[in-house]
Amino acid sequence: MNDQIKELSGALNAYDSTPEGTQFPVLSTHVDQARQNHYHQATDVRAEATGAAFGTIADATIFAQDISRVIANAGLPNDGRVLVRQRIFQTGRVRLDEVLTVEAEVQPFGESARGRHLHCNTAFRRADQTVPLRMATEHLLPFATPPEKSPSNSDRSDPVAGMDVVGGLRLNPDKVAGFAKEVGNKIHSDPAFAQSRGFRAPIAQGLMQLTALHGVIVTHAMPWEMDLDTRFMRPVFWDGELNLYADPDRRCYRCIDQDGKLTAEAVLHHLTTEDMEP
Repeated sequence: MNDQIKELSGALNAYDSTPEGTQFPVLSTHVDQARQNHYHQATDVRAEATGAAFGTIADATIFAQDISRVIANAGLPNDGRVLVRQRIFQTGRVRLDEVLTVEAEVQPFGESARGRHLHCNTAFRRADQTVPLRMATEHLLPFATPPEKSPSNSDRSDPVAGMDVVGGLRLNPDKVAGFAKEVGNKIHSDPAFAQSRGFRAPIAQGLMQLTALHGVIVTHAMPWEMDLDTRFMRPVFWDGELNLYADPDRRCYRCIDQDGKLTAEAVLHHLTTEDMEP
């Protein structure tokens, strides 16, 4: 096991060759009906959202998968990387089958007790050069040896006080591994690999929670122009079960696991003029 841990750590050291300002090779992408259905079915997005709300419109959260595709296309490993934050700026509708180019650039790295943090800014550009989607992504590149767990937070406040249950997500290995198929990260599908990174079992891709929450958001009002900022607080395992909550204003959304713990929070902000710039 020690040899395996060293090997995984060495693989993630490949990111040393991507300093701030590195631009990844551009690739093209689109979301068709089959791709959208695949991600919605895996995250229990309701049929009324898939049909009535989205219709011929592509779900913006699915394009976030293409950031991992860009990174892999650059020859960097996805295995072992963990998403901790995803921010989506949407300034226009993207139709199903509409082709966009994916242009990603590395921002300054961060550090924490758990490892280095890879920050990327990504633009999704149309042929006419307009940018209907931009994303800011933060991934954790874990250290080879997981740190000791810190003492539990003394704050025992209810994370969903005053919030309403608006949905749920029941996970299983097939859903979690299938959802992450495009990403190719074994931390979502290989039990031995997940254990080598300090997890008891494979963990669900953070975007599963984001896509599930967005499916709830659009049943209330489709935000064609939005700043959706999502943080992933703790791992969700492939045998977990989540309840989805929203505040009365439908601006703050949270995922709570079967143990009552907060696993993710998504907040809808108003776009500013600066947000809308390409």
